[in-house]
Amino acid sequence: MSGTIEDDGGPRLIAAEYVLGTLDAAEADAAAARVQSEAGFAEEVRFWERRLYPLTALVAPVAAPEGLLPRIEASIGGAAQAGGAAAVGAMRAANDNALRWWRAAALTGFAVAASLAAVLVLRPAPVPLVAVLSPTGSTLAVLVAVTEPNGRVAVRPNGVLQVAAARDLQLWSLPDGASKPVSLGLLPVGGATVPGVAAGTKLLVSLEPKGGSPTGLPTGPVVYGGVLQTTQ
Repeated sequence: MSGTIEDDGGPRLIAAEYVLGTLDAAEADAAAARVQSEAGFAEEVRFWERRLYPLTALVAPVAAPEGLLPRIEASIGGAAQAGGAAAVGAMRAANDNALRWWRAAALTGFAVAASLAAVLVLRPAPVPLVAVLSPTGSTLAVLVAVTEPNGRVAVRPNGVLQVAAARDLQLWSLPDGASKPVSLGLLPVGGATVPGVAAGTKLLVSLEPKGGSPTGLPTGPVVYGGVLQTTQ
């Protein structure tokens, strides 16, 4: 699946309209039959279902006003009785125009959704970076750092951390080739989320006085450290 739409009435467009519900009754029945009989068309339908259905979660459902449907039915019936065949023809024409308008509106929304789906399909997901922070000379995972989709880094303890009441842990980044670490802020025992850093950066945790280092550099011992790197 390429995630693109060829607007030529081909299987991909028909499958997309089928998923969106913009086909008329006969077209929808024909598409449903193709889902059962054509494996390729069924896969096209599943392709758009996987990419478009999650978008419905972005819109809160809105209930129609109570009594709306009976009022519509009553108004249609009354107009038909008053105007006879001419009124019925006019209503049918109006309904056809309305259907065309709704299909155009739906296809406009579909174009936006399809563009988003194409971006999701064609743009490779960023590979997360991971660092295991261990005591010096040990492979014990005391903290684990992982980049989030927004680029920030989540640092979480792999267990329970305990720090003396008069001390704080402070997190530092040391880019590859740099000589001085940069503070990423205090590190609560429950973990923290900090600004993103590049692959190859060392993450260091020092034990500092309450409130953090007063000098802008580690003053206490570096108790944990690890390198942020790709898992692939």
